[in-house]
Amino acid sequence: MITFNTNIEEELKSLGNKVNLLTSRNISYMVARAMTETAKEAQKVLKQSMSRYIEDGPVPFTTNSTFVRFAKPSNLSVEVGFKQFASKGTAAGRYLQPMAAGGTRPAKSTERQLRNAGLLRPSEFIVPTGVTPLKLNNYGNITGGKYTQMLSRLKSFGEQGYQANIASDAPKEKRNYFIGTPGGLPRGIYARVGRKKRGFHTVFYITRAPKYSQTFPIVDILNAAYAKTWKSQLQTAFSAELGSRIIQKK
Repeated sequence: MITFNTNIEEELKSLGNKVNLLTSRNISYMVARAMTETAKEAQKVLKQSMSRYIEDGPVPFTTNSTFVRFAKPSNLSVEVGFKQFASKGTAAGRYLQPMAAGGTRPAKSTERQLRNAGLLRPSEFIVPTGVTPLKLNNYGNITGGKYTQMLSRLKSFGEQGYQANIASDAPKEKRNYFIGTPGGLPRGIYARVGRKKRGFHTVFYITRAPKYSQTFPIVDILNAAYAKTWKSQLQTAFSAELGSRIIQKK
């Protein structure tokens, strides 16, 4: 999220002598309108830029999670960014923060559930392997339903799933998952595959907190978009308010 403020006195100098025809109330409404419209344009640019920085393109949840807090005549500031909280799953703001500034990412909802169930250690995270029997959606991600299915099966079998399910004939939609180090492989989440479910695929690696470099310069994008649009929006708002003022005088 980024907040934009403005210095009214400095901005009025760029509008010429006609600005003296406006009352202080006119000026406050004019600046609030210009700031709001500029912020909305910055939000549009942010949405358009996602496809360049997010691998495989943004999912609708991410695209729809941007917001603008409008300016008011009594509060000449606007905010543009990503919502920090969501009713379901991981908020886009937290998910994108490592991409915007670098560093480690917070635990996702799935990781928190696995920790609460005692299946992951507090310092452990999961990273998709890319080679998975789980069905991917059109954006190359594992669907929420598949995550739920995996969590349910893991909670049923856990570390013992490797042995308990080794000869399982569970149908595909009841695929068995387990956490372990089968055959000396690294600790991870595995899925039973093949005849009698005797084979397995690594579905997720279990790692320490993943670290990211800055790959999505959100603040720079918003600053550039705001700066590019601000002057023209201020002039448009000024013309509208001046026209309204002239009509009122007649």
